[in-house]
Amino acid sequence: MINRLNYLSINNKAFKIIKRRMTTTSTIKINGNDVPLTIIPNEISLETVMSAPNFNKWIKKMETEKELKVNSVSVQSVDMFGKNVGFLKFKADVVTVKEGRVVPGIIFCRGGSVAILVILKSKETGKEYSVLTVQTRVPVASFQYAEIPAGMLDGSGHFVGVAAKELKEETGLEVSEDKLVDLTKLAYGPEVDGVYPSPGGCDEFIRLFLFRETLDQSKIDELQHKLTGCLEENESITLNIVPLEDLWKKSHDGKTLSALYLYERLLKDNKL
Repeated sequence: MINRLNYLSINNKAFKIIKRRMTTTSTIKINGNDVPLTIIPNEISLETVMSAPNFNKWIKKMETEKELKVNSVSVQSVDMFGKNVGFLKFKADVVTVKEGRVVPGIIFCRGGSVAILVILKSKETGKEYSVLTVQTRVPVASFQYAEIPAGMLDGSGHFVGVAAKELKEETGLEVSEDKLVDLTKLAYGPEVDGVYPSPGGCDEFIRLFLFRETLDQSKIDELQHKLTGCLEENESITLNIVPLEDLWKKSHDGKTLSALYLYERLLKDNKL
């Protein structure tokens, strides 16, 4: 008869064997070091993970950070957007080079996005308005979440093109790329990708743009409560046109407030 301790020992060994069979192991190069890479989901291949642009961007950025050392990376989950990697969650064992101090390294890797502050000026009154998109945001448990138009990057690195595309999809406003002002670049230079809303756990950066236009008041009024969104992406958006001076009170969204602040500061410094 197998006693209880032997039974637990046998089952623990069996679990470890099964776990090893369910994982994929390899190595990646970071700062000249061979870093062990473990992929836990057995249905996800090494090729799929290494094809993820956002994961590769993280590796390249870690290559430039000489104060940190990555000892290992463990991919815990992958969400596919069709045939492409959408979101990727992984844990990196990272220490400081000088002290060997362990630093937090759980990363939700979703990559960059763009957001556009829209300012519409009335021809008749000169009053300025902004455009908020109101839509359901499950991650924050909100049925009606108000924010400026925004969208994920498509991997092309063409920030302004994606911004123009998202603006048309979410508001119906068709604009040429030269009418979009890159607030992030204007404020921080070309070396900064964007603002980071949650750097403690997510790699997402948001490139902030400005679109200004003067329209007939009737055209501005037509946008109020307009239904928009890309049906193929399950978007259902209602527009809310608010006075620019009240924008900060109508949305507590981080990218909205960041874009508004950058706009006001750049305007004050005569850079717009």
